[in-house]
Amino acid sequence: MILAAKFLLLVVLLVLLLRWKVDLSLAVFAITLLTVFLFRVSLVKAGQSAWAGISDTETLELFLIIVLVQYIGAVQKSRRMYDRLIDSLNTMIRDKRLVAMVSPAIIGFLPMPGGALLSAPLVQVSTDRMKLKPAFNAFLNFWFRHDWELIWPLYAGLLLFQTMSRIPMRRIILFQLPFSILHIVMGLIVAFWYFRRHGIHREHPGPSNGIHATVRDFFAGTWPILAVILLFFIKVRPWMPLPLHWALLLVAAILSIWKKVGPKEMTSIVFAKATIRSLLVIAAVIVFQRVIQVSSAFDSLKTMDISLGLAVAFIFLVSFTVAFLTGVNTAYIAIAFPVLLPLIQHLPNYFYLSLYIYVVGFAGILVSPLHLCLVLTNEYFGASLFDVYRYMAIPIFVMIALATGLVLIL
Repeated sequence: MILAAKFLLLVVLLVLLLRWKVDLSLAVFAITLLTVFLFRVSLVKAGQSAWAGISDTETLELFLIIVLVQYIGAVQKSRRMYDRLIDSLNTMIRDKRLVAMVSPAIIGFLPMPGGALLSAPLVQVSTDRMKLKPAFNAFLNFWFRHDWELIWPLYAGLLLFQTMSRIPMRRIILFQLPFSILHIVMGLIVAFWYFRRHGIHREHPGPSNGIHATVRDFFAGTWPILAVILLFFIKVRPWMPLPLHWALLLVAAILSIWKKVGPKEMTSIVFAKATIRSLLVIAAVIVFQRVIQVSSAFDSLKTMDISLGLAVAFIFLVSFTVAFLTGVNTAYIAIAFPVLLPLIQHLPNYFYLSLYIYVVGFAGILVSPLHLCLVLTNEYFGASLFDVYRYMAIPIFVMIALATGLVLIL
């Protein structure tokens, strides 16, 4: 009960600070200080952990990835490359409302931190004439960007979960496929409810330019994205793929030369206010994650012997809360699964309980105010977090309710 109260206090403080429009990086810093106090983490240990997180090679690569993603997106937008891509999708799909959902879903096949920044301009261009609310634009981009996270084996969180649980990847994908489909269906229901309520009907894109022009426009608008994906799969050695930041750096260099981006424009993009804010938020989130990891927050759970009902309750509490407070799937898996494993490994439905950890955590990730995609999407569209929550509330509730019901009866 004491542990639950502490985590509830962290969640409430974070939500209140965001409700009071405190800058996200400052809000995260505040709950980090509270975490240090609640779990009695020494200031020296917290400081060392924070510095280790910020100076870690992976963190520095993440900073570079965010800057490069924003840079590539800004150049594509300024050179109207997204317009050509949307024109080609309109010709193929023939409904601009669906184009706004398909675009982020396509980008979702590329697992990258803050990848929603790549699809946000696509959504904006495809819905420009619909006069959508900023929060709904943000919902479309964010929600459909994450269609594949439960089943696409390139996501680091899924790979980490498979490694830690020792469940075959095929079994994980087969079990979680219905939840991925549910995610898409619930998104479509919310989207078309909004379109119907606001009288937004199918907008015919006009006559087709022909198959050759359509294919040309598609590749003209997507070649930087496709190049990143292709380079991501290239192995510089038989066992080592090209790191994502190098793939992005190479594509950014080619794009700059091709589109004749001058030093002044390049500098203005790299040092833009939105980019700096994004980096500060990422730094704050990483520091908080490290402090949570070095705290003794979950030590008391490792020795508990409980029934199935209590196991489900604890899984929900730990997995959802850690996911909500970290906003990163690899973080909640790395923290929650080792804590929960001793509680469930001897129970007869260990397989379903393990997957419940992942699904419930995924739901927590989707609503986390620290989720980079959600943060960056809201920044891009100028949307309020709580307004976006209104569109996500029912789909998230349905996903959690269905997962909980299944794990209790299977």
